[in-house]
Amino acid sequence: MRLGHFNFFFPRNYEVKALESYSLVHPAEKFHQFPAQLEEQDRNGVYVRVVPKEAPAWIGFFALGFESEQVASGIYSCPDPNSLCVAVGGYVYIEVRALPELKLLLFTGFTSITAFGEAGPLWTTEKLSWEGITAIEVKEQTLYGNGWDALADKEVPFEVDLLTGVSKGGARPGK
Repeated sequence: MRLGHFNFFFPRNYEVKALESYSLVHPAEKFHQFPAQLEEQDRNGVYVRVVPKEAPAWIGFFALGFESEQVASGIYSCPDPNSLCVAVGGYVYIEVRALPELKLLLFTGFTSITAFGEAGPLWTTEKLSWEGITAIEVKEQTLYGNGWDALADKEVPFEVDLLTGVSKGGARPGK
């Protein structure tokens, strides 16, 4: 799996490189894997070497989600210059959207949306869909989208306040 998209529009305090393969690394470089507990199907993925300006270099293994051009695969800088985002085959997140004017990086999963700001994670919405979030549009400080309602067999609208993560509408089990 190769990462095809690199987007560093936020300033960053590190250099990063996708590695072709993994071999023994320098003993001072710490190794991390994401997710921390891998299932057998999670053995494919991407190795990334990160060299922060003011911290030791480290190597990360990021498990592959799906072999598809329809999901995010890439490395992204974040509003926090010490953070980065690695998306591999959409694993965990299907859509990564930067909102520089609000200093947010949004990660849209199958059922919820998480926002990261300069200080790290800010909020995660409640579940907005049984499975799948589509048609996302941002107007000022509100995100509009659709979630799948399995009981009604249709998409239903929702909106999210981008400053608080509070949502209205959508569909989810038990709602």
